[in-house]
Amino acid sequence: MALQRREFLTLMGGGVVSTVALSACGKFGGTAKVDGPTIGMLQMVDAPPPNETRKGFEAALAEAGYVSGQSVNYIQKDAAGELPNTNLVMKQFVGEKADMILAVGTPPLQAAMREVPETTPVIFCYCSNPWGAGAGTPPGGVGQHRPNVVGTIGTNPVGQELDLARQVNPQLKTVGLIFNPGEPNASYEAKILKEEAAKRNITVEEQSVANSGEVLQAAQVLAAKKVEAFVKIGDYATIQGFGSIARVGLENKIPVYSVDASDIDLPGCLATIGWSYYDDGYAAGQLAVRVLKGESPATMPFEPLTKTDLLVNLATAKAIGVTIPEAVIKDAKEVRS
Repeated sequence: MALQRREFLTLMGGGVVSTVALSACGKFGGTAKVDGPTIGMLQMVDAPPPNETRKGFEAALAEAGYVSGQSVNYIQKDAAGELPNTNLVMKQFVGEKADMILAVGTPPLQAAMREVPETTPVIFCYCSNPWGAGAGTPPGGVGQHRPNVVGTIGTNPVGQELDLARQVNPQLKTVGLIFNPGEPNASYEAKILKEEAAKRNITVEEQSVANSGEVLQAAQVLAAKKVEAFVKIGDYATIQGFGSIARVGLENKIPVYSVDASDIDLPGCLATIGWSYYDDGYAAGQLAVRVLKGESPATMPFEPLTKTDLLVNLATAKAIGVTIPEAVIKDAKEVRS
């Protein structure tokens, strides 16, 4: 459930640290404020993909001399998966007079566009749809975005995900998709997936969910419809509930594909193909360093991600009776057995 406004502000004011409620890793990373810029960092959920992205961002800054607790202050929070909380956090960052905002994901960026003044630089990453967030117009070149905003574009490679599924099953005709249409990132990627599927004569059977608690039932409904594979897009409900999809896939011997590398360790996930989230955050961190050193975001284009990593789980393949083609194994960055 979403936090009520009064409860949320009480948590924020009291400095409560939590991974269930809206979390803050201390007001300034658990230490007193140091002489250096203050960066407000917001992600939608506390989960491996956005966490890894944030770590890459911090690493890039540290290499440039901006070390947490020594020469830079981080105010790190997550929105507990609730869209209304993103606006409240951004308002707090403005009240704290943050010198820069890091928006990890499309919903946090959308909140930044609503709440953060154009005098404050906003850096974004782990973001599939900066256009839907109001940051600019495609492709995000100089003059095509808000003057205080720059970042990396990480629209997931859903076409490649479908190609991977068809490599494993050349006769593939239907895939199952679960997502929350209320998320701008998810609705955007769902549209792209359906367009890519149509090009390949693949039918997308979809189930809408409002939160992660509905994912298991949605997966069971799709399994009953005899979908031939499950595919995942950038969607916070299924980031949190992906274990349910993997379990249903395993029970029904349905291949499950993801765009999040961390999912490969879940029994039932056959393969993943997507960006390196650490590299995504690192690239955004390099943009942030340029801004901290005096460069204006207005003179910098948005940077799309281009390099994907393929991971394969042979234990899952054996469990569901699927043979992974040698060409897929050869192309994989990692093969789990």
